[in-house]
Amino acid sequence: HNSYASVDCMTTVMTLAYILANLSRQMPGRTTMSLQKQSSMLQRIPKRQVANLPRQSMRGMFARSRASASLAQTAEPEHQQSEAAMTNDCIKSQKPKTKMFSPDKSKIDFRVVHTTYGGYTNGEAGVGHIFGIEEMPTALQPKHGFSSKKNANQVREDIDLETSKHSKKLAFKIRHVLKPDEADALWRIADQVGYTDFLPDYNTPPGMRQNVVMCFIDDGDFTNAVFERIKDDLPQKIDGRKLVGLSRRWNVGKYAKGREFTPHIDGDMTGHRLTEDGKGIRSYDGDKVHTKLSALFYLNDYKHDGVLGGGTKMFKGDHSDGDSQHYYEQQPEKGTAIFFRHGIPGSRLGNEGSVMHAGSKSLGDTPKVMIRVDVLYEAEPKDNFEKTGRSWRDFDF
Repeated sequence: HNSYASVDCMTTVMTLAYILANLSRQMPGRTTMSLQKQSSMLQRIPKRQVANLPRQSMRGMFARSRASASLAQTAEPEHQQSEAAMTNDCIKSQKPKTKMFSPDKSKIDFRVVHTTYGGYTNGEAGVGHIFGIEEMPTALQPKHGFSSKKNANQVREDIDLETSKHSKKLAFKIRHVLKPDEADALWRIADQVGYTDFLPDYNTPPGMRQNVVMCFIDDGDFTNAVFERIKDDLPQKIDGRKLVGLSRRWNVGKYAKGREFTPHIDGDMTGHRLTEDGKGIRSYDGDKVHTKLSALFYLNDYKHDGVLGGGTKMFKGDHSDGDSQHYYEQQPEKGTAIFFRHGIPGSRLGNEGSVMHAGSKSLGDTPKVMIRVDVLYEAEPKDNFEKTGRSWRDFDF
């Protein structure tokens, strides 16, 4: 869906369609158009583009022309209107949209709930914030119809990351978890709070993470509802540990044109939630839980918003092999989430089945927007940071 037919190709197709229509048309008192006349007509068609059809260019511009009007003038009168309508429909279906911001118009009030160390995209350390949301956007409020029930078109599909007959990395997607207006509402939260290239609690090498982010902690109602939608499609046990829920920390990432996330493995942690008074954050349940899966939700895509590029590559091996046979690439699909094992191999419960992945370059004017949350499973005290002297900041996004 990231490519367009060339304008010359489209012009030829429309011309041939017109000629074929005349060849097959047998009306009383008429004869079919002669081959000589058809050839003459073909030569008279301007070499410019059909009006408004998109052309690939480095600047993403769209040329205009009167060629479609010339085509319509050569048609018989009773067919002019229908052919023009068909051309307009073609234009509407192919011209990509550009949405720099969420179409949701909710006003978002927020507060700082945690100030912590972290890192910038250039690798430097710093201090920044995690936010709390006073009230979720209308589309995410139960009183306005937001429900914990699965969407009718929601479905799980496994992703094949088999490396050998005896080795297969865990990855899958759940399509249409969020409705388009719900995805827009999450996007709106980040637009209202604002983005920064500072990522709380994590450090990454210079140039690896090229997005801007906004992190917030949910009070639980929204997160719990999303978990209810997907819990039956999640692994009920991993490494013998039972499924618990979702961390309440959500990390929104936005990728402008030309930005990407180079190959990496996601770090694992204890999970987060708000303190009882809602003024701070704490670990989700002390030593009793630990994250084992990353969940990445796409908040926009090509169909709805004009996103170009920005796919997520999941590699079958432990290294980033550029051969397409050695990775699966998921293109952004609004409301769909991909899930995969995480944890740095050799650290705590870090496992050799962790999925190396990368965010491909965003190619269009509409920035790609996605949101990460972690899936929690039961744990033992030895699994967590407090018992190892490690920090959240030792691992990447």
